[in-house]
Amino acid sequence: MSDTRDDLFAAVREMDRRGLVSRSSGNASVRLDPVEGAERYLITPAFLPYSQMEPSDLVEIDGDIDPVDGEGIPSTESALHVALYRSRPDAGAVVHTHSLYSSAAAASGRRIPPIVDEMVLYLGGAVEVARYGFPGSEELAAAAVEAIGDRRAVLLRNHGMCAVGGTIREALDAAVLVERVAQIHALAEIGGGAAILPAEAIEAERAAYLMRYLPDSR
Repeated sequence: MSDTRDDLFAAVREMDRRGLVSRSSGNASVRLDPVEGAERYLITPAFLPYSQMEPSDLVEIDGDIDPVDGEGIPSTESALHVALYRSRPDAGAVVHTHSLYSSAAAASGRRIPPIVDEMVLYLGGAVEVARYGFPGSEELAAAAVEAIGDRRAVLLRNHGMCAVGGTIREALDAAVLVERVAQIHALAEIGGGAAILPAEAIEAERAAYLMRYLPDSR
């Protein structure tokens, strides 16, 4: 458990260092082993700036979002995290960012189409936009689950971005990639628009993505 806590804390600090979050915005979590069949997750606390956060501040919660270890208040987006875990057995970690270009794409309500190969190989394809849901609400959680499908990232309308991965490192890497492709897409739009990858490339890379990350879905 100490390694898991340290890994999550290191990822949270990197999120802050990279500018994917600011002050206490955004959140991250990892799935823990069940306790007597009951769900367990470790998640960042609400309202605590990342610059002041320590590993001990991370909160362990159950499937009802009740704290079972830790004195902090669980993230206000805990429902979003739990919903993604329940819909995605492959997800071992969830990262929610408020990074600049991803948030701009979310505010515009425009999906990021598959314009670079890495998007399909590592994210599963386009980054879709979930319908709007009030922060922290079940509506937001349901919208994110619907829009992400079997891919690894989704834009939250007028809000930010959410990414999943088998580990916290994979989820963070996905979030970093989304921010980069959001920037590429924005710059390409200034130059006249981004060209979508050829259909045959998307098909081949999508098959490789499924084989690597979701082999049971094939």
